[in-house]
Amino acid sequence: MNRVIEISSGTILRTIFILLLLWFLYLVRDILILVFLSLIIVSAIDPIVDWFQKRKIPRSLTVLVVYVLFLSIFILAILFLVPPLTTEIRGLGENFPSLVEKLSGYFRIVRDYAISHNLQQNITNFTANIAERISQAGSSIFSGTISFIGGIFEFVVILSIAFYMSVQEAGIKKFFSSLFPKEHREYVAGLTERIQFKMGRWLQGQMFLMFLVFALDYLGLLVIKAPYALILALVAGVLEIIPYIGPVISAIIATAISFLHGPVTGLLVLGLFILVQQLEGYVLTPLVMKKAVGLNPVVVILALMIGAKLGGVMGIIVAVPIATVAGEIVNDLVLRPEVSEGK
Repeated sequence: MNRVIEISSGTILRTIFILLLLWFLYLVRDILILVFLSLIIVSAIDPIVDWFQKRKIPRSLTVLVVYVLFLSIFILAILFLVPPLTTEIRGLGENFPSLVEKLSGYFRIVRDYAISHNLQQNITNFTANIAERISQAGSSIFSGTISFIGGIFEFVVILSIAFYMSVQEAGIKKFFSSLFPKEHREYVAGLTERIQFKMGRWLQGQMFLMFLVFALDYLGLLVIKAPYALILALVAGVLEIIPYIGPVISAIIATAISFLHGPVTGLLVLGLFILVQQLEGYVLTPLVMKKAVGLNPVVVILALMIGAKLGGVMGIIVAVPIATVAGEIVNDLVLRPEVSEGK
């Protein structure tokens, strides 16, 4: 018996509309990332603002004070870090030729070993790729400067959007609730509140972990008397925002640079970074981020890969909070379908 499947014109139009909407969202993904980052910032500072508002302090004044306070801390940190950081960068630049010479010595050892094992062609190709990348480095300086200026502009845009959203009480919850019919608004408001709580906790926890990793690595590198301690610790702190992958990259960079100043220093730095990573992975992260994220490591890594593919560096930064939001929505729909359907 043949079955005839009928698809109404309304269903076709809705499908086309959804596809066009998804295509449009993909085209403006860079703008959406900026808005999403603003939402994360608002979610992080809202509890502070709400606490002061309950004590009869005007919301707009509280938001302004919070912004001025955090920007002041940020500027003071830059003023404090720039002089020693400049000294280390200058020293790294002056010692760069000798570092390259030492690195070339290691490459010669690897090359001789490779030739003896009939791997000369692979070494030749590898060397050619390195030379090509070095030749492209100069041309990327200008584009890097333009990207830096664009990054400052995006930072200002994010803070501006976050400021105006913070001034309005429960602005995010009211906005998303207004997009749905009345019978679903209570559910959407509750879901938005839970998502906002998780995003705020994620940012607060992430900033705390980044600072703690920076401080631990910096103190450890100073004790070891490793070269370029401030640069290496800053890299470790910044890359902490990328779960699992970031700490590994920072450890490789720090170990490679330290090994060029001696195998003992390199081994000590490697041991330090492994120790800090174990402390961060098994003690700090579970304590700080348990309630905020609660995602499977495989899901996190997949989210990072998708974020890198779709949005580059910015995509990597927002990958985990977006995955957290998606997980909260899916979990809510699966565990509480009767509520999500408005029953």
